[in-house]
Parts: sequence; structure tokens; C-alpha cells
Amino acid sequence: MNVTAFTARLSAVAGAIRSRWNSAIFRTLENHPVAKVPWSAVRRIGQSRLLALTVIVPFLGSIILFNQTVVDALSLSPALVRLWLHLDRDGGEQARDAAHALTLSRLYYVYFGLSFLGFGSALFGLFCPTTVKDHSSLTAYQSTEAPFASRPRFKIALRQIAYEACYWDWFNGAEHQFLFTSPIWFRRAGAPTDFQMLFHTVVLEIYGPWCRANPESELDAEVYEDRSGHPDTSKLAYAMAFPNRIRSIFVDELADVAFDGGTRSDILALSFMAHDNSKPALRLFTAGCYAIGFFLLLIPTVQTFYGVILSLVASS
Repeated sequence: MNVTAFTARLSAVAGAIRSRWNSAIFRTLENHPVAKVPWSAVRRIGQSRLLALTVIVPFLGSIILFNQTVVDALSLSPALVRLWLHLDRDGGEQARDAAHALTLSRLYYVYFGLSFLGFGSALFGLFCPTTVKDHSSLTAYQSTEAPFASRPRFKIALRQIAYEACYWDWFNGAEHQFLFTSPIWFRRAGAPTDFQMLFHTVVLEIYGPWCRANPESELDAEVYEDRSGHPDTSKLAYAMAFPNRIRSIFVDELADVAFDGGTRSDILALSFMAHDNSKPALRLFTAGCYAIGFFLLLIPTVQTFYGVILSLVASS
């Protein structure tokens, strides 16, 4: 095989690998893995009072867990360790040393596991939106907030919802607005499909009545339309999220339409979903701390289970 043929084959293999890699990345992004870990999913763990106590472990855990009294109290039985490790019956000192070493190794796993759970609890307490902390689900938020919904709160909620819609809309041309937040691929991986679909439907639902009520408005309606003349929800979201003086009037009028129309519960649902999918990087980091913590705590459990099974099999 000459050099030219070898180079051509190598280039073909590299192209195939690159194509499969790009295809795998595309499939991963289209599955929106970040959106599958909202704050409401992390809340099921973060709201645990028992886990909230793990916050002190990174600071006091070494004093508590590695205290000589605690180590002695939690020390494994030398007899069991002798069976697990198949030591001689005469090696009493060896069995005690092995039991002490195994006990310390398990305490290390427990210490680091609880420390990661403590980090996760601290991040959850600091960064999880109050809306998600106080309400276990979307329906609970709607039923609680509906009696207190007012026009001013609707105006604030609509702008916040529009900002979140612009953040997740990785097709929008206002990339400079999110230059220092997250890259496009990350926003694409975390785009909440249910939020985007509901936002698109609700915006069209309130924009239509506004156009009929303001046929001669100073605002040029064509600014918010696409090339085919249909309302462009991306442009409407940008106008609501980053309003100037004239757009503020437009946004307030849209909020009035939403308040007077049949989309109140939908606006409340969008508000909860916007909070639920906010701060994606911190949300992932919090969930990662919980996952690592539970994994480290599981290691000594699996080791003990495996050792007991081996001793039972050996004795039989």
C-alpha cells in the first residue's frame, strides 16, 4: 500500500469518526438532557430536613467521624474481617489491623459522600428559586397564586417569562444579550420544550386580541412578523424581555390582555416553569453534588454486601 492510498484511507476513517461524533452530539442536544433536571426534580432531595443537616459535614465532619471514640465504636469485627479476607485464625493482630483499615476506608467514603451532599444542600438553599421551594408542583403554584394575581404582578411575570424564552431560544439574533451567560450548545441542550411550546401558544393567543383592539396603534405590527406575515414569537419575546419606552406600553397592554382573557392560568404556569428551568449551570452542579454524594455512600454498602455474600458462600 503506497502512501497516497494509506492517507486516503486514514482520511476516510477520520471523516467517518467525525461524522458519528457529530451525529451523537446532535442526538444528545436534541434530547435536551439539561431540561430533564429542573429545580422541581432536585427539590425532592433538597427539601429533606435530614439532608439539610449535611451542610455542617464539610466543616465538622472530620472532627466527628474521625474521632477515636467514633472509630472504635464503628470498627468492624475482626472475626468478620478474617472471614472476608480469608486470614488465618492465628493472625489476631493482623485481623484487627485489617478491620481498623477497612473501617477508616469506609469512614472516608462516608465523609466525602456526606460532604458532597452538604455542598449540594448549600447550593440548593442558596440558588433554588423561592417559587420552586415553596410549591411542590405547577398545579400547587397555580392554585396558591391565582387568588393573588394582579395586573402589576402579571406585567412583571410576563417580562420575566419573555426573558427566559429569549434565553432558551438559541435561534434568536440577540446573541449579545447572553454573551456572558451560556454558550449556544448549552442553551440548546437545556431548552425546555414544554415551556417553549406553551409560550409560543400563549403569546399568539394574547397577541391576536391586542392587534384587533389596536388596529391603528403607533407600533408597527410588521416589526413582530416573519417574512410570511405571521406573528414571530421570537421577536415578540425580545420586545417583551428588553423593552424600550414604547415597547413598555406594548408589553403592559399585552399583560392587560392576558389578565382579562382566558390565559391567566397559562401565564402562571409559564412563570413557574421559567423559575423551574432557571440557572441551568447551578442546577446541574447541585444535582451533580447530590449524585456524587450518594454514589460515594453506596460504595461501602456494596463492599459490605459483597463481603457478606462471599463469607456465606465460603462457609457453605
